[in-house]
Amino acid sequence: MKRLLTDSEKLEVRKQQSDSDGILRCFISGQIIGDDDHVEYDHIQAFSKDGETSLSNVRIVLKELNRRKSADSLYDVRDNLRLERLFQDRKNNIRLQDIFELKDIEKRTTAAVKSGNQISIDDGATKLSFPLYQDGILDVPYFYGRIPICWLENDDQEGLQPRVIDYKRLIAIRDHLKSHPQLAPSIARLLGNKLKLFDGQHKLAAQVLNNQAEIDIKVYVSPTSDERAKRLFDGLMITNLEAHSKLKQVPFYTSTLLDRLSVIYKEMLDEFISDTAPEDHSEECFVRFLSTNKSFTSLQSKDMLRSAIKVAALESSELKQYVAAASKDASYPLTMDLLEKTIFRACLYLEPSSARFTCERDHRNAEAANFAALSAILVAETGIANWVTHTKGKSLSNEQLKARRIWHKGSVLTWAPYLKSILFYALHCMTSEDREHLLHRPDIDHARLEVIRSCLKRLFAHPMWDDPDSEIDSLLVSARKQEDLFNRKGLTEKYVIYGEP
Repeated sequence: MKRLLTDSEKLEVRKQQSDSDGILRCFISGQIIGDDDHVEYDHIQAFSKDGETSLSNVRIVLKELNRRKSADSLYDVRDNLRLERLFQDRKNNIRLQDIFELKDIEKRTTAAVKSGNQISIDDGATKLSFPLYQDGILDVPYFYGRIPICWLENDDQEGLQPRVIDYKRLIAIRDHLKSHPQLAPSIARLLGNKLKLFDGQHKLAAQVLNNQAEIDIKVYVSPTSDERAKRLFDGLMITNLEAHSKLKQVPFYTSTLLDRLSVIYKEMLDEFISDTAPEDHSEECFVRFLSTNKSFTSLQSKDMLRSAIKVAALESSELKQYVAAASKDASYPLTMDLLEKTIFRACLYLEPSSARFTCERDHRNAEAANFAALSAILVAETGIANWVTHTKGKSLSNEQLKARRIWHKGSVLTWAPYLKSILFYALHCMTSEDREHLLHRPDIDHARLEVIRSCLKRLFAHPMWDDPDSEIDSLLVSARKQEDLFNRKGLTEKYVIYGEP
């Protein structure tokens, strides 16, 4: 089989690919191709995969974009580029509906009718019927079926499907499902007449990219009673969270897990307050309530409390805008996982308090306010607003280099423990109880905040952050050398607190 087109065939491809005004666009990107642009004539279906060298299987593409092709089809390369741009534009905050929009999937309105042990769903053009089964644990009917994708939408009731779509995982699943069957169905609720997907978002998005019109799915039929519908929602929420945490295959992003646990926490807290005596309204009693009344383990109950504390702290903090939803999102300086290991651990009180809610010793709201004040100082003194993503071959300004060094994971792991010592010093923490409740106290006054600010200013104004020595950046990557680097440069706790070498 010949590999190259003749010159006359190339002219014919150019003619076919140009629009009515004679404008030629790259088949991959849609960019207008000028006379000075470097182009290639390439196979839609790769030559290495038996793609023909014919007018119908060759297109003109910009050379720089064609470098990413490998053995993929030009359709795949084009889809990948559109996806990359979508993820960049939305800062990786991509949901199922965004993939539908990308592929021009129009949602169809459906009507569902239950009759005995059967259920029928009709969109006016297509009508399908399915046998119903009964779930003995959730006490609701459900059915299996192959359902048109245009009938589905994301289940976003308080985040029952909270995860954003991960680009690399989406591409991997898409490519896998091109030549392999989908073994497990996606999971949805039928809420009234709406089919809402709450698990299997990546699989469904991948099938959309593969131009599938239908998908295998298991659907729970939500009861019409508000109380029973809520019970189903809670049951699915807990099951879904556990399936993606301790029973995980693909984990929830840390921030998503915290947020969803916080939602459940608030719902259970309302029930606890209405069902128990006011004198028992404390975090300790609430954790005990979760363990005894809601079938959670003690650890799960405490984790729900801790998640709510962290979410409340971050919500009121200037740091929030710099924290990624995805655990490995390189377009943000911080992740929830890093915050948990460092800054949260250094200053939040994450144990159940015995203080009655809203009494003088209940300092949770003050703790969030104190964390907000501390975060504002961190944002100002670290110059985090100057942080930019690392791009190969792109030079950074001095401010950008400094911000990237300060917020490098290795740096944060090394300087975050200093925060605890700074707070000990600024807040005059003398007793073990004081040292446990660093920000869990009445609002910190201006004078003590200024002591904290002066220590953090010393920390982040240190010459190491501006040092042109490129070895610093390589040492920050090595977990065993970060502390040694700080000590060698004189950036010690003693210096930060007292200004002494």
